[in-house]
Amino acid sequence: MKRTTRAGFIRRIGLSIAFAAAAAMPCAAMAEDAASYPTKPLRLLVPFPPGGAADVFARFIGDRLAQSWKQAVIVENRPGGGGVVATQVAVKAPADGYTLLVVTVGHAVNPHIQAKLPYDTLKDLQPVARIATLPSVLVVNNNLPVRNVAELIALARERQGKLTYASSGNATTSHVAGALFTSQARIQLMHVPYKGSAPAITDLIGGQVDMMIDPLVSSGPHIQSGKLRALAVSTAQRSPLAPDLPTLAEAGVPGYDFSSWFIMLAPTGVPAPIVNKITGEVARILAQPETREKFVQLGAEPGRGTPAELQAFLASEVKRYADVAKAAGMRVD
Repeated sequence: MKRTTRAGFIRRIGLSIAFAAAAAMPCAAMAEDAASYPTKPLRLLVPFPPGGAADVFARFIGDRLAQSWKQAVIVENRPGGGGVVATQVAVKAPADGYTLLVVTVGHAVNPHIQAKLPYDTLKDLQPVARIATLPSVLVVNNNLPVRNVAELIALARERQGKLTYASSGNATTSHVAGALFTSQARIQLMHVPYKGSAPAITDLIGGQVDMMIDPLVSSGPHIQSGKLRALAVSTAQRSPLAPDLPTLAEAGVPGYDFSSWFIMLAPTGVPAPIVNKITGEVARILAQPETREKFVQLGAEPGRGTPAELQAFLASEVKRYADVAKAAGMRVD
């Protein structure tokens, strides 16, 4: 049996220490990067034009992050493809925590209505934080001869597919909510997609389209001004902002329950310490009294959940909307 010399033993110990130190270097560098992050401006992508709910929440959080971190957070609106354009930009960005993306329900619907996505919805992006959950409201043009949901359903059946519902684009929250309404109410409506919530609401007020199920944050001011007539809220519970407004389930569509969620994603591969730092800072912002007061005014509930919990939630939503898209006959027009 070959004996190990003292010199050889010391040499092997030295090599072991060197290898251990080398292996630890990336971890140390990662921890250091997380401690100093961010050291340059961040980009926060929004898949829709300015003025919609996703844009409102992105700008709110972006402003607060900029104040906390003393780094600019540039909100970049990249509409197109029902969210696909902005999502593809995020997927291709470096996984360093400096490019983030705000998505909503359409992110979970796109795999079921797009022929082939240029990314994997669940694998190419990782959740960072849920910003908010928001009810929507069924609104109609003031000249439409209906005062409640039952009358609207009766009119839709009478006109046999001639009534129109607007959305802020294919696979957006308003498209999903409207398609779910047609399916569960057993009526036919013509879908008219727009490039954003603002032009859709403008045409709804003008009478070019008949109705829309739109997030309360963007349609609320027009309801208050009397430019639109609200018939019902989309959630299972009434909104504290409009306690006299029935839910769609109460108003004649049993089981209807829809709310918009807004989740911040990052490219897969962003180091966990950086993800956790962003998650923690967003949670701190959402817990502030002024944030809660602002969200109450918008009819929204601050988001919560760890990245792992949000990943499981997104997976369940992708699965859920497979059935919804099929039952409602959703497709990219």
